[in-house]
Parts: sequence; C-alpha cells; structure tokens
Amino acid sequence: MLETILEVLLIVTILMTGFRRIKLFIYAFAVQSLCIALICFYLAYTTGENSLYSVGVMTIFMKVILTSGLIKRVSKSLKENREKEFIIGGLLSYVLCIAGIIITYGLLADFGPPFLKVGVVLMIVGSILLVGRKEAITQMIGFLTIENGIVLLEIYMVKMSLIIEAGLMLEVVILAIIMGTMIFNINREFDTINTDTFSNTKR
Repeated sequence: MLETILEVLLIVTILMTGFRRIKLFIYAFAVQSLCIALICFYLAYTTGENSLYSVGVMTIFMKVILTSGLIKRVSKSLKENREKEFIIGGLLSYVLCIAGIIITYGLLADFGPPFLKVGVVLMIVGSILLVGRKEAITQMIGFLTIENGIVLLEIYMVKMSLIIEAGLMLEVVILAIIMGTMIFNINREFDTINTDTFSNTKR
C-alpha cells in the first residue's frame, strides 16, 4: 500500500512541473498533501507511533482543506488563471525533475525508506517551481511543495512532538493566508501577479 501511495505522490509531483493552469496546481497540491496524510496513517498503523495519526489528521485539515481552499479562493479573483511566461520552460522543468529523481535515487539507493527519497524529490520540484515560474501564486505552491518534502524528512529523521508539528502546520497556514492576501491585493492593484511587473516598477 505504501508503495502505491508513493507512486501516486511521485507522479503528481512530476506532472506539476509542466502545469500551466493555476487550478491544476491547487488540485495537485491537495492530492500531494493527502498522500502525505495517508503515509502518516500507514506508518502510524505499522509502527504503533500514534502521534502520526494526529499529524495525518492535521495535514488533511490544514493543507488539503484549509490551505488548498484558501488558494482556490484567491485564484478566483485573478484575471488570468493560466501561466503564460516561464523562467524555466515546461520541457526543461521536466528534464530537471527527472534528473533530480535519478540523482536522488542513485545517491540514496541504500539509505533510508522510500518516502525519504520522495521527500527529497518534493523539495527539488518545489525549488524548480519557486525559481522557474513568474506567477506569485505558483511560487507560493512551490514553497508549499518544499514544505511537504520537509514533512517527509521530519518523519524519518526526527520524532517530533505533536505540539511542535501542530505549530509548524499552523505556521504554514498563516503564511499561506498572508501570501494569499498579498497576491489578492497585488492582483487588484496591478492587474497581474507576474513578478516581472514588480521588477519593472523599480526602474
């Protein structure tokens, strides 16, 4: 079962690198977060670490429902729901993503469980979105993807207390609210969320 969840998570994450529609990014992030919650439930069941059940529930509520819902609401106010310009094109993004997967699985072949490698891949893909896209909302999803990857690394590396994990997730939601509000106001003021526009205003 864990292998199936990881395969779905990996496929969705790879596809994200070539998406143009904001709606697809939001759905992909929701599926990504749901997969992480399912991984928490599976590990809690197989290892007896009951705190992971709570982490899974918090992930569903704070990321799948709350954060995804917030981003979707903000996206409805945008005049453009499709990304037209890239810093790193879709094809090159796929190439970088596949190269990152090959390197990650090559270097970590004999190290750690499979979900650790997927966590590293999430961080790579999130970085590609963060650096390679011009729309602020896509960059925000890139950041949230990196955070999802960090969650998988945390599950492997550290047995965090429930209070600390809840605090981190609440911080992500608050950050998403702040970024969503900024994107809404920027779109209203400049009629775009393309970050090139802000560079031009300095000149």
